[in-house]
Amino acid sequence: MKRFDSLDEPNHDLDLPFAAGPRVRQLADYAGSGQALAEEQLLGVAGARVLFASYGAIRADFDSLWATPQDTDEQAAIDRWLLHNAAFISTSQVAARGINTPIALDGRRVTAWRPPRYGRAAVLCAPASEQVLFDIKGIGVPPDEAPVLPYSNGLLTLAEAVHEVLMEHLVFAAMTHAGGAITPLPAYALIDLGFDALWHDGRPAEPAVLLLRRPRTRPRCQWQRYRQGAELAGALMQAELLLRRYGLTASSCGAVRFQVCREAGEPRVRRDGETLRVSAEVAETLQRLLADNQGAPLLIDGVNVQLAGTASVEPLQLQVMDFGRYRFAEGFEHHLYAWIDADYQNLNGLYLAPGDPRYVQPDPRVSLARTAEGPCFAELQRQVSGFRQDGEPDRLCQALRAALEEACRPLRG
Repeated sequence: MKRFDSLDEPNHDLDLPFAAGPRVRQLADYAGSGQALAEEQLLGVAGARVLFASYGAIRADFDSLWATPQDTDEQAAIDRWLLHNAAFISTSQVAARGINTPIALDGRRVTAWRPPRYGRAAVLCAPASEQVLFDIKGIGVPPDEAPVLPYSNGLLTLAEAVHEVLMEHLVFAAMTHAGGAITPLPAYALIDLGFDALWHDGRPAEPAVLLLRRPRTRPRCQWQRYRQGAELAGALMQAELLLRRYGLTASSCGAVRFQVCREAGEPRVRRDGETLRVSAEVAETLQRLLADNQGAPLLIDGVNVQLAGTASVEPLQLQVMDFGRYRFAEGFEHHLYAWIDADYQNLNGLYLAPGDPRYVQPDPRVSLARTAEGPCFAELQRQVSGFRQDGEPDRLCQALRAALEEACRPLRG
């Protein structure tokens, strides 16, 4: 992890290492992977600004698509290029009431495309072309939907986006330390849209932002009900275990969690209060797991590692993305499950029990689990929570860099 000796200098260049790699260049690349694209019109947002950017990643992926007039700072030129090509919002989001504060528009319109299951994200191209530029998260809901509070509001808040970028770079540092078989999909920039997400549940309004990411296709099993297979399930399990060595996890937030107990001598499976049916073969597996657990109920977490690009199982080579549900953890105690079939809720898959010698706990020598306890992380949280009152992009960027510098000290020991 790079060290920074001049954090007091005004600068919103994130200036951190990132994973080099290919990106989607043409819309046709999505069709080649089987991902059908839904076309729509987006509206330009007035007054948007770049909060921070990974200018190194942008230069590496795009060379020099932006114009840099003589005596003009290149970063300022890149910022203008980013805003011109990315500061947009969906028509449904603009029409919504009570979801966000008013959105100032500038009269621009642009065509965007949504791959499957892109509820609040879309792909944008260079003007009047099919040359893909960005995969953008926080763009609003599709035109045939209306945003719904609290979980489908179409927006990405500043806190969510900063968490994603923080986790991306922690994963990069940890997986580089582990040998580089797993790399995170890099984010290019964070753009403040100038309006806020509303909650109506006592929480304060939060800045709405866009997260610009390197565009990649995704494996079919992660955007469609499609058989994952035992090999990929094993690779995803391996990825989760590797993350856990460093006190990180993609699978412990409860998003894919099952409760299993015995009722009348038979295993009963529930998820989010709903009873699920399983096959006789799966029931036999669950009976064995319950017996090994002295009959006590089980909590089973499904491996929730999200992939970009093409996965290689042997040798292991994965690119991971979507870090919103990544968490810190100082220990693990739930069973782990990686599904094989298209229906992940049928519980047919690979299991790992906490008592298994392959079950990984964080290694205290390299664990990043206590990142949230550090003073630099506390300052980052303060910058995020108070951003609309007295925040500045430079200070936010510096706080994020300092939090990462502090967090990654165990990896330099």
